[in-house]
Amino acid sequence: LLLGGGTSASSSVHDLRRARTKQPRDVYRGDDQTSMSKVLNQHLLRSEKSTLPCENWSTSELQEFMATIAEHRTDDLQQIYRSADDRRDMKHSLEDHKMHWAKLNHIVSNHPHLYEPQQESHCREAVMWWTHHLVEEKRGHFRLQGITVPLLPEGPKKPCGRGEGSDEEHVCSYINEKNSCDWCHSTQAEHDAGAEGTTPPDALQKTTGPDDGNPHGWDRLRRCDQDQLPRCQLCEGVGGKVWSDKNEDIDLPPCEIVANASDVDPKTVAPPLYPKAFTVKRKDGKQGGYSDTLIGWKTDPFCFGFFPQNDSIPPLCYRSEDSLVKYYDIEKEATRIDYTIHNEGVFSIFPNITSTILMVQDTMWIQNHLWVVDQCICANPSGNHCETPPCKSYVHHWDTFKTAQYLGREKIAVEWIQNHGTGKSGKMMELDHFILWSHHVWTDPVSRRLVRAWKPFNGLQNYDPEAWVDEIADPSVFEAPPAKCKKGGAKIRINCDDDGHYHPKKSEGLEHLDALFMIAVTKGPEGLSEFSDMLYAAHPESDTAIVI
Repeated sequence: LLLGGGTSASSSVHDLRRARTKQPRDVYRGDDQTSMSKVLNQHLLRSEKSTLPCENWSTSELQEFMATIAEHRTDDLQQIYRSADDRRDMKHSLEDHKMHWAKLNHIVSNHPHLYEPQQESHCREAVMWWTHHLVEEKRGHFRLQGITVPLLPEGPKKPCGRGEGSDEEHVCSYINEKNSCDWCHSTQAEHDAGAEGTTPPDALQKTTGPDDGNPHGWDRLRRCDQDQLPRCQLCEGVGGKVWSDKNEDIDLPPCEIVANASDVDPKTVAPPLYPKAFTVKRKDGKQGGYSDTLIGWKTDPFCFGFFPQNDSIPPLCYRSEDSLVKYYDIEKEATRIDYTIHNEGVFSIFPNITSTILMVQDTMWIQNHLWVVDQCICANPSGNHCETPPCKSYVHHWDTFKTAQYLGREKIAVEWIQNHGTGKSGKMMELDHFILWSHHVWTDPVSRRLVRAWKPFNGLQNYDPEAWVDEIADPSVFEAPPAKCKKGGAKIRINCDDDGHYHPKKSEGLEHLDALFMIAVTKGPEGLSEFSDMLYAAHPESDTAIVI
């Protein structure tokens, strides 16, 4: 590579006009990421004297290329990007980039399967920097010196990671677009104050989604992200009751287009906002005011302790459940759901179990009644996904979907509500469809309530529009830590200290969990009584009720 010394270069009218243009012209577009990369590569091949395909570059060569660009970037362009909050703004110094690249290189050297995703990510970033951070005069100087420019990778975006720990997650969070939980799960106070990283950026400025590469190959009915090409349309990304990573293992709801966004009177459209405090519970006291399918990374073989994460890369757990009640209070940064869980897989022949999931501030408590014994899992939902500075996850903002894109109106079958089933057995309703990154949300123009929400690797949520009350009658429902999670409470306590706070190295009663699962697997439901007799005979002081 010939990367000569700096030469002063001024911004032309054309350079400044292009910097102020956020949306690329049609000649620089494609129907999807692959076709767009091919289109842009043709432009590069015509304009550059020397190019090399992405796979012919090492990551260190790409970093050297980007370092040279960073040294010669033009302040005029940076000021335009910064003032417009444009994604092209190079926010960090070259030294910061070099430090981060060094960390990436060290991790990737120990995880070779990450090399190709890192290489492709660097190629995309390098082309963007070459195109948008240098004025044409400076690019001309480099061409005279014989610079070689990388081309974009032309295949589908490679999935990043295999769920192998925090180092791998650090690399993939850099490689993947930071479609971050923090946009919606920072504190409401930080979000209201406009703190950086607490509001979703404009996904329509991107064309490279899905950000994790859609590793399971889900089709556009099951997954359609706002930042991918072609752009999502009505009745796409609708999701449904789902039970495995296989694309076909989903009960899709019937969906019919009623009207595009431009043909709907905006006064009739209910915004996709939650009340700041609410209770969702059927007026007859039965299950089903709120129901969901929870999806999250698989952390145990039986999927009893899991919650949603920020991508679909590792194997996933799926669990459908009805709730007796759901509470939410953003001023307390708290939510609680009391569930009846419908067992699936090897445990489908067993009675349902009950579960209460409570989250207050940055801690979650998952309290399960496993047929004959109580369990509490104390959890840190953030997974300590960043350390400098440290960050935590909180309940979702009440206005999480304030900036969601309105697609239009559909007739769609809503699962479970008002004694209905799933798929074709759902309750047909005319709803308004919104999209925000990988989230899809539907509101009811009649009740003006949020009715349905779907994220393909987080879950399906459905609310009976008649079950909402905008208050919480008994604030003690958010008492935390719960008594069951403290010493002397549940017989099985995972990652809980004696006071019921999250502690990653403190657990007790795991031997009971192992014994329960062994008897359940080998003897079926009949083994539960045997396990109960063994457990409570050994602990006659316990007065825990046994319900089978």
